[in-house]
Amino acid sequence: MKKLLATAALVVSILPFQTGTSNAFYTKEKFPVCTSEKVIKRIVKRFNKTEGIYWQSRGLILNTVSQAHLHSTNPFPQSPINRRYCHGDAIFENGKKRRIHFLIEEGAGFAGYTWNVEYCIHGLDPWKYYDGRCRVLSQ
Repeated sequence: MKKLLATAALVVSILPFQTGTSNAFYTKEKFPVCTSEKVIKRIVKRFNKTEGIYWQSRGLILNTVSQAHLHSTNPFPQSPINRRYCHGDAIFENGKKRRIHFLIEEGAGFAGYTWNVEYCIHGLDPWKYYDGRCRVLSQ
């Protein structure tokens, strides 16, 4: 059994890893598109949770993301991680609208088994985590 596992590990380690190809072998979920309901729900849930913990005084509640669309994919051709850079409009409960940039990464979720999403809303990144005006996510 140990010999079989060692052989399997060797085969997987020497397989050519092509950049920009699907990591479906390593992920359990399908790599979502910008307009995916799962992506939008995850952004809304994370924003509202973060607002409640850190920024209660702002009183913002994100309702949804509209006009989501693909801006670019894999701007770093050497990377084995598939990425989708998306833009859209963040719609808040008070009716205000702000520009949102988000990134969907394949195989970058928990232990590499799922996808991950990062987002930045213009004017709501006071720590400049994604640089001024969300430039890190607006590839």
